[in-house]
Amino acid sequence: MKRVSLIAILTAVMITAASAMCFADDELKLVSSYPEDGQKNTSMENLGVKLTFNHPINTAEAKKANLDKFAIYDEDGKAVPVEILFSDKNDGLVLVLADIDKGFTAKNNSEYRLVISPGVVDNDGRELANEQTVSFKTYNQKVNNMVNMAMMIVMFGGITLLSVRQQNKKEEEEVPKDAPKEAAFNPYKEAKRTGKSIDEVKAEQARKEEKEAKKKARRKKKTEEPQEKKIENCAQYLNNVYHVHAPAPVSKEDRSVEALAAMRKAEKAPKQTKTKSKGSKGNQRKK
Repeated sequence: MKRVSLIAILTAVMITAASAMCFADDELKLVSSYPEDGQKNTSMENLGVKLTFNHPINTAEAKKANLDKFAIYDEDGKAVPVEILFSDKNDGLVLVLADIDKGFTAKNNSEYRLVISPGVVDNDGRELANEQTVSFKTYNQKVNNMVNMAMMIVMFGGITLLSVRQQNKKEEEEVPKDAPKEAAFNPYKEAKRTGKSIDEVKAEQARKEEKEAKKKARRKKKTEEPQEKKIENCAQYLNNVYHVHAPAPVSKEDRSVEALAAMRKAEKAPKQTKTKSKGSKGNQRKK
């Protein structure tokens, strides 16, 4: 008997707990929001709140019934024009956006508050029992601009420092490590060594330094301005290019080797006759 009564009591408790869970599941609840309640440094662009409920709200009747259940207020308590969007794909997703087409402009470092009125219904008629509030604050544009400016200054400073170090390293590499270091010029010591006056020693050193500076300038100019190399004979640098001694004959019949040889012989003949005529005139004068 006792065992039967114990089983009955346990069964009643389980039924009560299950019914409580069913009734709890029947209630419409707000599961999450973005931004979250109390969040700071939110974006000023597309100001709004993304809401997720535990039941879908996307039928035509539910949309129509819930249009006046969402509102956004600024920190002065003034209502912001909003646009409410219900998702047809994601069940329970609702977007409450500030309507910029009606002249709304988000303020810098300002607090906004979304209020969800009780009585929001889902597709099956379940209602939201209590009012829900989500407060958030936009980011401070002035502070962000100062931080960005400081980061840019640090970045450019690092780049400049790195460039200077690389340039110094390059100059050190160009100078040989084993190069002898010139001793500092001491006019008194040089005057004592040569027996000249200090003014004479200084003047000689100045002329010497000027002459050396001119030599360095000439060397630098030669290295910076490469001289153009003149090519007198292209045949020795280019393939399939041959030096032509005389123009080729015009007609196709005269382009043989024999024709070219006869033409060159004819070109040389007048020169030989001229030399012979000059020699005969000289012999006549001698006679």
